[in-house]
Formats: sequence, structure tokens, C-alpha cells
Amino acid sequence: MVEVFARNESAIVRIKATVETKGDPGKPPKRTLRVGTGFFVSQEGHVLTSDLVKGARLVWVEHRQVYYLAEVVGRDPVSNIALLKLKGKGRPTEFSFLRIDDVPVLPPPGTFVVGLSAALEFPPSPSLGIIQGHESSFGNRMFPTRMLRTSVSVGPGEVGAPMLDLDGRFIGMVFASLPDLRSSCVLPASAVLRVRDDLLLSGKVSYAWFGLTVATQINVEVPKRIVVDNIVEGSPSSGSGIRKGDQLLKIGGHPVENRGDVANAAFFARPGQFVNFLVE
Repeated sequence: MVEVFARNESAIVRIKATVETKGDPGKPPKRTLRVGTGFFVSQEGHVLTSDLVKGARLVWVEHRQVYYLAEVVGRDPVSNIALLKLKGKGRPTEFSFLRIDDVPVLPPPGTFVVGLSAALEFPPSPSLGIIQGHESSFGNRMFPTRMLRTSVSVGPGEVGAPMLDLDGRFIGMVFASLPDLRSSCVLPASAVLRVRDDLLLSGKVSYAWFGLTVATQINVEVPKRIVVDNIVEGSPSSGSGIRKGDQLLKIGGHPVENRGDVANAAFFARPGQFVNFLVE
């Protein structure tokens, strides 16, 4: 853990963004300061962080107590990610960046993880925890894709922090805090990579749409089934031969065992791409 932190500490930054809101009549606008964690992802000065920059008037990147103005390359409220780039030619004299690779198989529960964050005004520091599960929802809220739930407790200014395994491999980015459980939801590396590439290319993320809704069918002594509940007229699914009541078994390379698996398959599909559905 000491080695992982020492190798990657110089990639961690603090993000500060000022947002102006209308004040009372006759009074100047109110300014709010938002603070979060981010990390370098390229030698050119690109930084990934949470979507705290929404509506921001100015954005700064703080690296080892030195501030750099940054521009917003793109943001995606669905995944709670924003991509920044340092303005001008100014760069830290010494910094590293985290490499994001495709990790198609999620690390199993019990895997140790190291969170690297810049909480409040403290310098970057590590947190140790484990992966507790793979989640598709929290309460009534569906996640855009399958998340890692970890035992790393996330406080103010730590959303957007990277998570590494004990080999120093990037496994995800903090999506949200779960304070009641003293844990956090982490967007997996493959999902972060998919969002980053779209933001670099066009400044926004283009998501696919199948045009169907599903329901969970539970019967006595019969395994839970995910079945097609409705097909939107004129959607990609409407001319595919899929019918209401069909049981979904697999979408692309993603087995379907719960409703979240359908959302997960849609998250990684590309608009205009053909996707195979295996149904019964």
C-alpha cells in the first residue's frame, strides 16, 4: 500500500470550481465554491473528476499547493464525470498520470482497494478498503451501469477519487458516497474508459437506446426471470422480432440476471451498433 501511494500520489489533484447563482433583488450574485478530487490521465494535462464543474464560472486544479486554471473539455451527468485540461502551457514540474485500461471482468468481493483522495484542504492521502459487492441499484435508484461497492468511506471533497488495487492497477473512480453504510459506489475502470474516450472525442457521451422496458417475473419454485414488458413503437427493438413476454438471457456479451444487467448492456453499447439479443 505504501508503494502504491508513493508511485501515484503525484497524479492526485484537488479541484475547485466557483458557481454563481442569482442573489436577492438588488443584491450581487452569490458565489459558491465546490471542492472535489481529481487525477491526471495524460501527460498533456487532462484531468478526470466528478461533475462538480456543472455551471462553473471558473475551475482550478490544485497540485501540491500550486493552482492552475482549467477548462472543461466535457462533462457527463449520467456517470458523474467531467474531463478537464489545464489552460495554457503551464504544467506542474513533476506529476504522474493514471493509466486507464479496459477491465472487462469486475474485481470480486474481498479484493483490497486503495483510494487516493484530497479531502478538504489536506494533501493527497490513501484509504484502504475492500470491494463488498457489485450493485446495479441503491434503493429505488438504478445506476447507469454496474457499480463496485467498497468499504472505503468517502467524505467531503473525495468524490471523483481514483481507486487502485494493491498492484497499482486502476479499477475505478468514486461515483457517490454511501454515508449511512460508511462505504462508497465506484464506477468501474471499463465504464470510466468508455466515458473518457467520448469526452475526448466530442465533449459529451452518446448512449445507446434499445427501446424496450423489462420486468422481473418471480414464480414459486421457478428462478427469477427478466422479461420484456413493453416495446416502444418506432424504436430499434420494434422491428427486431423481440416480443412482450420474451425472457432475456443475454444482450451482447452480457448475461441478463436482473434489470440492472439490461442497463449495463445499454451503457456499453454504441449508437448505430448491432447488438445480439438471446431470448427465450
